[in-house]
Amino acid sequence: MQLNISKRWIFLWICLIILNLIMRIPLTPHEIGHDSFLIHFVADSISTYGHAKWWLNPLSIAGLYPFSMASAMPFYLSGVSQSLSLGMEQTIWYALVALGILSVFTAYLMAGAIKNDKNFKFITALVYSLSPGILVYTTWNATGRGLFLVLLPLFIYFLAKSRYSELKYSLFTVVLLILLFVTHNLIYFLVPILFAFVVSLIINKIQFKSSIFFGGFVLIILFIILFMQFSVKDVTIVSIIYNYMRYIGVVGILAIGGFISILFKKNKTFEENFILLGLLFFTPFMGILLYSKFFILPFLSLLVSYGFLNMIKITKNRNIAFFFIIIILLTSIGMAEFYQFGRSNIEEQKQYTRYSAEESTVNAALWTKSYINKMSYADDTVLSRRILAYSGAIMLGESNIVYPVQDNLEGFNITMRSPFSPVFYSEGPYEAENITGITVWVWTKLGIEGLDSIRWGFLAEAYGVNYYIQNERIVTVFSSSSKLKENAKIFDNGGVGIWNLND
Repeated sequence: MQLNISKRWIFLWICLIILNLIMRIPLTPHEIGHDSFLIHFVADSISTYGHAKWWLNPLSIAGLYPFSMASAMPFYLSGVSQSLSLGMEQTIWYALVALGILSVFTAYLMAGAIKNDKNFKFITALVYSLSPGILVYTTWNATGRGLFLVLLPLFIYFLAKSRYSELKYSLFTVVLLILLFVTHNLIYFLVPILFAFVVSLIINKIQFKSSIFFGGFVLIILFIILFMQFSVKDVTIVSIIYNYMRYIGVVGILAIGGFISILFKKNKTFEENFILLGLLFFTPFMGILLYSKFFILPFLSLLVSYGFLNMIKITKNRNIAFFFIIIILLTSIGMAEFYQFGRSNIEEQKQYTRYSAEESTVNAALWTKSYINKMSYADDTVLSRRILAYSGAIMLGESNIVYPVQDNLEGFNITMRSPFSPVFYSEGPYEAENITGITVWVWTKLGIEGLDSIRWGFLAEAYGVNYYIQNERIVTVFSSSSKLKENAKIFDNGGVGIWNLND
C-alpha cells in the first residue's frame, strides 16, 4: 500500500513540474517585459567584458549607488549564457524556466517548515509556482523581482528552521539575506517577516495563552487599525482586493478560510503565530500595490493550503470536496494562463505592444549592430531598451546604467541623502550631482525639444549623436520635426525607421 502511495505522489510531482513547464511556454517569438531588456543588455556586457563595468562602489553590487543596478540577476543570466553557449534571449527563456521549476521546491520547503503534512506541502508548491504573480516574472521576462520571489520562500524556510539549529540554519539565513539584498532593492519588505519571527519566538518562550475568541478578536482589531491607518489612505479596498486576487489567482478565496481558521485556533503553534504576525506587520505595506501584491504571495499560498485542508476536513463527502478543489484549481490555472496570454500580444506587426519584442524591432537592432558604430538616439523608452538589448549599440540611454557600461560616464560628485527620505532606502544613500557627461537628462531633453530646438544642434555635436531610431507606430516631438525629413532615412522595415542626422 505504501508503495502505491509513493508512486501516486511521484506521479503528482511529475505532473506538477510538467504543468509548470507548459505554463511557461512563450506565446511570442521574442522575450517580453520592460526591465527585462535592460537586464538583457547589462548581462550581455558581463559576458563581453568579463566584469561588471557599473561597479563603481561596493554599494553598486546592490544597485544602491548612482549608475548601478542590483547584480544577482545579470550575473545569473551571464553565467548561464556562458555555460550553455547561448545567446542572451535564449538564455533568459531557459534560465527563467529553471527558476519557475525551482519555485516549486522552494515553496515546498517553506511549507514543510510550517506544517509537516505532504498534502499541505504539495498544495503550497502548486499554488505558489503557478500563481500569476510568479508566472509573470518567470516566463521570458528577466527581472530581479522574479529571482527574489523564487528565493523568498527559501529564506522563510531557513528563518523558520533557525530556531531548531541556530548555527546551521542561521548561517544559511544570513547567506540568503545577502543574496536577496543584491537581487532587488526592496529587501525592506523582509522587515515584517524578521520582526514576526522575533515576536513569535518571544510569544513561544513565555508560552502566551489566551481564549480562542479573545486572541483572535484582538488580532483582528490590530489588523483593522493598521490597515485603516496606512493602506486605505492611498488606494481603495476594491483595488487592493483586485490586485491581490489578480496575482494569487482564484484560489485566493480559500486564503480567507485559512486565515480565519488560524486566527481563532486555540494554542497556536510557533509557525502559525509566525504567519499571523507576518501578515500583521505587513499590513502597513498593503497599500503599496506595485510591490506588496508580490511579496505577500508566500503567506497567501500558505493560507490557501490551510483553506484546502480545512475544506477536506469539514466536508463529510470527501469526493465532493475533492471535486470542488479540482474545479477551483483548474479555474485558477485557467485564469493564470489567460493573463499569460493577455500580456503577450503575438500580433506584433499589427499593434505596437509594450510587452513583447516585435520582429521589426529585433531586425532593426540586428541591422544597427552590423552597420552603425556611432552614437544613436531613440526617443521611445520601450524601443530604446530593445534596440540596446539586441544590438548593444552605442546609444543615449534612458537608464543611467547604460553610460558606465558603454564607457560614456564622465566625472560627477556625490552627496549623501537624508536617512529620513524614502529614496535613501530605495535608491541608495548617495545621489550623483554635477555630472559633466551625458545622462538621462540629455535623453529626456532631446525628446522634449526635438530637432527644432536650438539646443539640439549643440547637444548632437557635443555628444556625437549621428543617428535617430524612430518607432513609426507613434508620433513624437522628435519624429514630427520638419528637419528630420531633410536627413537621409537609411533603414525602414515598416515598424522602425533609422535616420542619418548628418546627411
